[in-house]
Amino acid sequence: MKIAKVLPMTMALLATCGAWTPAKASEDFQLRYNLAGSLGGELFAPRDQTGWAGGLAATYMDINKVTGNDGNALTRSVPGGTVPLPNLPLALYPTYGDSTAQIAGTGNMKQINLGLAYVSKQRFADGRFAFLLNLPFSKKKQNFDASGSAPPLTWNPAVPAPVRAIVATGFSNQYAAGLQKQADDASGQVSGIGDAELQAGWLYVRDQLRVLAGASIVLPTGKYSSSSGPDIGYGNYYTFRPAIQATYLLTSEVAISGKVTWAANTRNRDNQLRSGNWAGVELAAGYKTTYGVLGIHGLRVQQYQDDSNNPWGSSRLRSTNSGIFFTTKIEAINAAITAQYMATTQSRNSKHGGFSQLRMIKFF
Repeated sequence: MKIAKVLPMTMALLATCGAWTPAKASEDFQLRYNLAGSLGGELFAPRDQTGWAGGLAATYMDINKVTGNDGNALTRSVPGGTVPLPNLPLALYPTYGDSTAQIAGTGNMKQINLGLAYVSKQRFADGRFAFLLNLPFSKKKQNFDASGSAPPLTWNPAVPAPVRAIVATGFSNQYAAGLQKQADDASGQVSGIGDAELQAGWLYVRDQLRVLAGASIVLPTGKYSSSSGPDIGYGNYYTFRPAIQATYLLTSEVAISGKVTWAANTRNRDNQLRSGNWAGVELAAGYKTTYGVLGIHGLRVQQYQDDSNNPWGSSRLRSTNSGIFFTTKIEAINAAITAQYMATTQSRNSKHGGFSQLRMIKFF
């Protein structure tokens, strides 16, 4: 057996080893929900605001990791196989078992949301109808790194030791290179219009109690591709998202609020993946001072249904976040400004990091 004839083609064949396939999970480890929080100093909004309103929100998301099903850094099983060697019969091909690759995902996204809302002047069942159009513009950057030890090769004793040594070294190098190549393919930067949202609801406002019940439809207007790499859109599917939000003023200076959201997704037409349905709960408490409203808030979103046709498995996303907010009124332009921050405390199958937002709402 001549080593020179075995080695060249072996190196080319080894390039196919070590595939972890950076497929989408819960449409890129995320759900259509604002993890910066939606409850803030608006808890103390004036009672009878009607007509047209405009909103502008700037959000910065800093992702420091992507978590797996155990809440730790993401891992991916790499299936075992056979290394075909030229000029050798099939019985002499070395084999290798399953292995695990460690995947580190980081990134950030800068997003501007433009909102246009209308609150009816007329009352219906002692409340008012409210409508909202929300359109995001985003710039997203993500980076993946993959690493892992190449599994040992199992040899037929008839293969000479020099051949084993050469092939084992090449296999180890190509295994690592194959992992990183796929990680590099999943990394990159993209910008553009995101997924638009249409919302309609019924708003009930009294001295101490405020209730908003409604539903929204999220449209796949953002650019999306089922291949590796970052996307502005969450996927080529629709999300129906009813929600109910209630705020109660304990005193003129102290208010508490809660929001419950349920979401149902259609199947992604690009990759036939259906992200499992999910629910979310958000809580907030605010204290009104001379300078503005200071408060704390937290949220939990969680899939209660497995993903369908997801290479990562059931991949049920779960994310718990907590943070603070401050709202004040800019008298010169008669608009409310809110600054808020959320940090992920626990997550599974999800992006994990910090979420900052500055938003303004003005009635005309």
